[in-house]
Amino acid sequence: QNAKWEWLLTITKRIAAQARRKPQKHHLVTSERLYALGIELMDGAVEDSSVASLISKASAFAYRDGLIIALDATLPLRRRTLAALRIGKQLVKSGNFWALEIGPEDTKNRQALDFPISAELSAPIDVYLDKFRRCILGANSHDGLWVSNKGRAMDDGTIYDMVCRRTREAFGFPVNLHRFRHEAMTFWSIQDPKNVRGAKD
Repeated sequence: QNAKWEWLLTITKRIAAQARRKPQKHHLVTSERLYALGIELMDGAVEDSSVASLISKASAFAYRDGLIIALDATLPLRRRTLAALRIGKQLVKSGNFWALEIGPEDTKNRQALDFPISAELSAPIDVYLDKFRRCILGANSHDGLWVSNKGRAMDDGTIYDMVCRRTREAFGFPVNLHRFRHEAMTFWSIQDPKNVRGAKD
């Protein structure tokens, strides 16, 4: 006899539709790999501009993007805070080093933040401000740290999209800005598991 199984297929589809979906698995990329990607982008931009004897718009954007990624891998700021950085206001220099002095109005929990920036990243910031930033159209018309191609500072959505695109090109999958914070905690738990509770701060 030829049994009709349509009823079973219907029930199976209903069960599948109501079943709890498995959470999407995230690929593991810790902070040191994100930092390395930022350095790679900056080094590539410097090399390209040296070979061509001039700084193209593509090289300027590559250096800017690499600096954003490297900085956020080291100091994982929220996207709105990252976009709000202004030269001479939140980004300040003391001697040969840069620091971030972020007021409560630019943080989610309304608490001021003060981050010293290492020599390894202070030097690339100098290069960005002295050479690459000024090659982006409209850079001289505002004090936003991250210059867009529209003559104004990048907004948080534009930075978010750029980071996803650059990480997808490098790793084969996107790493969004929110995950930078998770990757930093993962890195901390691997490098210093005894003090991992400090990651919550």
